[in-house]
Amino acid sequence: MKKALAIAALLLAVQVLGWSQAKKPTIMVVPADAFCERNGYVQQVEAMGSVTSSPDYSRAMKDNADIRTLVSAMADFMAKNDFPIQSLEQELKRIQTESAEMAMMTGKTGSEFSETPLERLRRTAKADIILDLDYEIHRVGPRRQVSFNLQAIDAYSSKIISGNTGVSSDSNAPLTSLLEECVLSFKDNFLSGLQHYFDDLFANGREISITILRYDSCPFEFDEEVSIGGESVDFDEWIEEWFQDNTVSGRFTTATSSANMLRFNQVRIPLYAQNRKGRDVAIDADDYVKPLVKLIRKQLNVPVGATPRGLGDVWITVGDK
Repeated sequence: MKKALAIAALLLAVQVLGWSQAKKPTIMVVPADAFCERNGYVQQVEAMGSVTSSPDYSRAMKDNADIRTLVSAMADFMAKNDFPIQSLEQELKRIQTESAEMAMMTGKTGSEFSETPLERLRRTAKADIILDLDYEIHRVGPRRQVSFNLQAIDAYSSKIISGNTGVSSDSNAPLTSLLEECVLSFKDNFLSGLQHYFDDLFANGREISITILRYDSCPFEFDEEVSIGGESVDFDEWIEEWFQDNTVSGRFTTATSSANMLRFNQVRIPLYAQNRKGRDVAIDADDYVKPLVKLIRKQLNVPVGATPRGLGDVWITVGDK
């Protein structure tokens, strides 16, 4: 009996040690889209003839001392509570420096470095959780009051993990003190919600979406039979079997299944996978589908491409790249 209890205690200790050493997903605090739009910190982006607006974080952090102070204070608060933080300012500087260096690169024949808009978009921060911070300062003479809205968003699934609002008292205290006052009002619930979410990630994997699209050059439709290893199977069923074998606990949802499109949501993938050298490395949706892309290409001898649309969404094209 004592021996059994000792073994159980040892196993529990090993498990606790493993969880304590596990790498937590990283967090980045950013100005909310609503804040950027309200204050004119937006930039126009043209893609395939369509112009869209996106937040201009660089200008917001450069021109607005208040948002820079609040973002830094919120990041410091999270770091003090043992949540890994990725600095927005440092990441923006890295991307700016990298863009400048790439613009200066030329080959021996004078050719310039080629980069598509999608590749440029991928050179962004890979934080797991985005803390969207929106605020307004209400001034009455020398006194001021801060009201803010904070949303924790899964960067992979775009789902809101938690949402919190806070209002400070009227005071002439420093802005960081007013923010701390707001945060302390819901600190325990907020941190508990994040920790619960992290625990779920480690236990059940992170959630991504995958879409498989058919070019008209593809010799088969997705609801037709194909030959795999000398056996005739429906292509869509073969793909679903792959997901059953390669997701955490076989968890995924088939959202669309037609002749030209397969759409899978709530695809649970592990946080880490082993690379060629046997080391555990963090993976995103693009990393996860690479074995599937190679498998389709090898088994069916058709061109297959993969286009990431963020950390947690990827399009696989069959019949062309």
